[in-house]
Amino acid sequence: MRSYLLPLFPLLLAACSPEIDLAPAGSQAVPLYEQSPERTDLDRLSYLGGVVLTNPDDRFGGFSALAVSADGSRILAVSDSAYWMTATIGWSEDDGTLLVSEFAMASMLSRTGNQLDGTAADSEAIADLGDGVFAISFEREHRINTYAIGEDWSQLDSAGEALLSPPGADEFTNNGGMEGLTALPGGRLLAGIEDGGSGAYPLWLREAGSWSLSELAAQPDYGLTSLDYHDGQVYVLERFWRSDIGTHIRILRFAVDALGSGERIEPELLGTLEAGKTVDNFEGISVTERDDRTVLLIMSDDNYNEAQRTLLLAFQLD
Repeated sequence: MRSYLLPLFPLLLAACSPEIDLAPAGSQAVPLYEQSPERTDLDRLSYLGGVVLTNPDDRFGGFSALAVSADGSRILAVSDSAYWMTATIGWSEDDGTLLVSEFAMASMLSRTGNQLDGTAADSEAIADLGDGVFAISFEREHRINTYAIGEDWSQLDSAGEALLSPPGADEFTNNGGMEGLTALPGGRLLAGIEDGGSGAYPLWLREAGSWSLSELAAQPDYGLTSLDYHDGQVYVLERFWRSDIGTHIRILRFAVDALGSGERIEPELLGTLEAGKTVDNFEGISVTERDDRTVLLIMSDDNYNEAQRTLLLAFQLD
């Protein structure tokens, strides 16, 4: 059992490029269960800790995608206003809790090297393609860019390069496009479409330069908000919101080998966040290993709304 406290230590960080600015960050630890802070159980998961992240920088927030570095020491997030955010994470040797520090932000650039804005700036998902290259998917103006930001993420001022989108991307709903994106073994790329109105989320698999379609079973009135691949499994975030009910988040997974089977994929439910638990608009998931444990990090998009929060929660797969 782990403590739910995640101390956050603001530190000085040398800017990686002239485009990166720093701002002081703050945090407040949160329990998983509002009325029972000692509880850490969540279905097939155990809570390792959570924190609300705050920052006076107007660009901070709206984080819709999350990645973890190969060594597990840093996180990279993108916002739906086309900003990069990086931070350092570590694990306390005393009690195993997560330490977060060294926050920095930078503008995401267009294919012509200009700052993205307006409907072109709605970046929603991230996939680590290896060798310091990341794919970013966008809504509203549906497309995928790749960015060669370097393995140390020091080149966040790089211009985007076009990557061919799935067939019919122009017809994705305005706010229901490629919310999930993850790299798969063999140089493959998987894009998940948020809109599951037909009872299934379209999953587009890019392999050898062409796209093929699979389907993931969807719950009524939910939307797919994030994907990440780890150790033969694709992990999924699924979100429900209604004003009279609130937000529900489901954490799912399915075997990557189910793609291309011709059958609708039925995912495995790992955990549900809902009223009575710490919950918000989670849109980013990243899965890593820590001391032979599978650890899931999820981040929420506060929509730049004072009534919402930027949360970073960590879970262990039991």
